[in-house]
Amino acid sequence: MTTSSAFSDRDYRRLPTTEPGLVEHAWVLRDAGAVRELLLPDGRGLVQLALGEPGRLTDALTGARRAEGDDVRGLLTRAAVRELPAGAVRLGVQLHPMAVGRLDVAPPAGSALRAGSDLLVDRAVPVQDVLGNETTDAARAALAAGDDETAAWLVVSALARRVEQRTGRRQDELDERSAQDRATFAEVVAQVDAERGLVAASDLARTHGVTVSDLHRWSVRYLGVPPATYLAAVRFTGFVREAVGPGPVAPADVVAALRWYAQSTVAPREVERFTGLTPVELRRVEERVAELVGIA
Repeated sequence: MTTSSAFSDRDYRRLPTTEPGLVEHAWVLRDAGAVRELLLPDGRGLVQLALGEPGRLTDALTGARRAEGDDVRGLLTRAAVRELPAGAVRLGVQLHPMAVGRLDVAPPAGSALRAGSDLLVDRAVPVQDVLGNETTDAARAALAAGDDETAAWLVVSALARRVEQRTGRRQDELDERSAQDRATFAEVVAQVDAERGLVAASDLARTHGVTVSDLHRWSVRYLGVPPATYLAAVRFTGFVREAVGPGPVAPADVVAALRWYAQSTVAPREVERFTGLTPVELRRVEERVAELVGIA
């Protein structure tokens, strides 16, 4: 059971389900009452199964809204407020930062992207597009029956099979130089995590013996965003985590942290370096989240 008073009606389980380079862990939550929480842009995608009524995501910076249910999404570049109805049941499989590219998701019709390169940044596709109908139905049935481990295993196994089946179809997976590039960039991503985004792209390039241009090319290729965008997202997540700690994030706690920080005497340039957002953007996020959850 989660220890946060903001989620006292929530049962949360974290499952040690992993697949190196693909899946970091899985979790299952069951909410007795309606819940609002803040999703952080931690640089990772998510595969999710949802029982019951769909939830809703609202971009904390732009205010854009979308339904949230059974889906696969790429990394978020901005925080979002998630609203879940009473009785929500969710299985989430957290992906490695570079995993979405390995899933070979087809781009939407009419897209200028080459086939297999949709990294789903700030967007999602139906989970059936990745898992298939049979696996999706079986995993949902296991989740409904309370067999969380089986549900997670079905999803992770399907993801691993998909990657294995598609590896032979993609030339960049077979090319030795591309494989080395991927391995080097995985080390870069690990360093970004370790330093919670508080590192310059030029320092990353220097540490790993590559050029800034290499870093930019790999970031766009494997994550779908340039290094500055990725670093800013991870930096904001680190800022919030330092303020509120691990686990589900209550919007009210984030608003309090942002208001406290806004009253400090930190120089504007340092605000962006430390939080990933400009002072104006930080204020906008605070106001948007406060409005969404009814905080005066």
